[in-house]
Amino acid sequence: MSTIALRPLSRSLFQKSSKACQPCCRAGTQRWHSSKSGFNALREKLPPLNHDKLGGLPDKPARTRFAPSPTGYLHLGSLRTALFNWLLARATGGQFIIRVEDTDRTRIVVDAVERLFSDLKWAELDWDEGPDIGGAYGPYVQSERLHHYQTHVSQLLESGRAYRCFCSQDDLTRHKMQAMLDNKQSGAYPGTCRSISPSVSERRAAAGEQHVVRFRSSGRPSFIDSVYGRYQRNEDEPDFILIKSDGYPTYHFANVVDDHLMDITHVIRGAEWLISTPMHISLYEAFKWTPPTFAHVGLLCNEKGEKLSKRNQDIDVSSYRNKGILPSALNNWLALLGWSMDPKHTANGKGEVIYPLSAMSEKFSMKFTKGSARANAKKLDHFQRFHVSHALADPNYDQAALRRQVVDPVAAVLSEMTEHLRGKTELQLASPHNPKHVISTPDFSEPVPQLASGDPAAAGDYILRALRGVKDLPSGPAGLVYDHPSMFFRPSPRAYALHADKHSDARLAKLADVGADPWALLRDLRAAIEAVPEAEWTEDRLQGVIDDFCAANTAAVRAAREAKGEVVGEEDGGAIRKTVLEGVYQLLKLVLTGDPGRGARPAKMQLAILGRDESLLRFKMCCDP
Repeated sequence: MSTIALRPLSRSLFQKSSKACQPCCRAGTQRWHSSKSGFNALREKLPPLNHDKLGGLPDKPARTRFAPSPTGYLHLGSLRTALFNWLLARATGGQFIIRVEDTDRTRIVVDAVERLFSDLKWAELDWDEGPDIGGAYGPYVQSERLHHYQTHVSQLLESGRAYRCFCSQDDLTRHKMQAMLDNKQSGAYPGTCRSISPSVSERRAAAGEQHVVRFRSSGRPSFIDSVYGRYQRNEDEPDFILIKSDGYPTYHFANVVDDHLMDITHVIRGAEWLISTPMHISLYEAFKWTPPTFAHVGLLCNEKGEKLSKRNQDIDVSSYRNKGILPSALNNWLALLGWSMDPKHTANGKGEVIYPLSAMSEKFSMKFTKGSARANAKKLDHFQRFHVSHALADPNYDQAALRRQVVDPVAAVLSEMTEHLRGKTELQLASPHNPKHVISTPDFSEPVPQLASGDPAAAGDYILRALRGVKDLPSGPAGLVYDHPSMFFRPSPRAYALHADKHSDARLAKLADVGADPWALLRDLRAAIEAVPEAEWTEDRLQGVIDDFCAANTAAVRAAREAKGEVVGEEDGGAIRKTVLEGVYQLLKLVLTGDPGRGARPAKMQLAILGRDESLLRFKMCCDP
């Protein structure tokens, strides 16, 4: 029979070569044949690709699974795999199953399964069957399914498709070393124990001789992948191990047996498993089982195109959880790393922001991109801002989830900083040995009363008001405190004293240039704000007071200059109005933040959120430093 070889690449279906069969190249695959007749025979044996079905959804409910190994914690790549399988199950009205593959007994992390369930629940991925909830196809932990693997490996031994291998590790090492010395490309197991008769094999095993069970491979099986099309390795499959010497199955064997027994119809996994799938196909053929539909998605890479390393803690899902990233934002970002959304869902440049998972499942398809996907952190920030804004504005959003996902991370940052401020003098806070956290701590003395009350609910309400008042939300809780520290901490007397010279700021100095005294303006502004009663302390009322104050003082400056005989034309009048307006808002910045150079926009919002008492206290501290 003619030999063939397909070589999948990262971004094209298959690489073309001058040595490859040209008809095959035109068909989108790379093959080598011993003759033209070999090509014709192969074409008859392997049906052509149905490009219309590649990427489409199945017409029946899909049973998918996420099968992690408890050798570590959930990372970005694994979460994306779980998400794709979850979306396919939900898009087709099928079932999503969790199965724990714990056959690698030497590398198990004690709390990995517990953390796995916690992270998946945080990511809002629910499952229909699994170790914690059971199901008709259980148990869902491989170490509890050993009888299934023994039953099926016995079938392969009886049929001659598997055999016991008694080679020691030293034997295998010597073979690999010899293969290297002989310049052989492959150091695969040479089949030393293939010829041992079943009776001798059984007798040696019964006597307690250590052994493994290997699959008797033959040929080069091919399969059609939903992403890469027809795939076949360019070398024969080795006699891979099914059962290890400790009696536990290998990943490859247990994976196939479990997928069949659990009626899994579709397997979406990383492209690193593409090269192993022919082994799995060999097992399906040996058992005369129908394999599931496979879809291998590209690996996640950093922005330099390098594979994300498990040693990098930033790929651990818990790190995003701890940063206050919303699960919906993380899911949205991950889904678009390798999934080609239908163009009709990206109209007006807004279609890529999909809020609930249910909406994502309605738009889902199996149109995955070939090759690696670069994880752009700035894109995640973009999604985070959109999703937080949506959560804050949506009256139907789960309020408990809003508190847990958005408010609590901010509260945690504030709690850490409050603990840092507690009991320290301004001199200690100003020390170069003092950690600065996300703001310059000498500029702030204590948290606002709403956060210092000891009432978590009241503090949560205050944080929620602050979040809803901010127009340009940062991507994380620390960013909110960094951008708006004066909304959460009271400026220190040191900060007000440092900026007591109202002429030190350029915009405030301009007030004197047009004939307005910054000190007098500050006192009058304080009186105007103080005249607003508690019952009317709203953004609209405060903005009206500020507008009236600016208009009145613009008119006063103009009148004073005209009284001196100056002619104030339209252009000069506009300049006066601009200078007074900018000066008043610089004074408000000084009052609210302790520093006219620090942002406090919009001032009416911050005044309203701080409340009347806190706002007037800051006016007093600023006027009497």
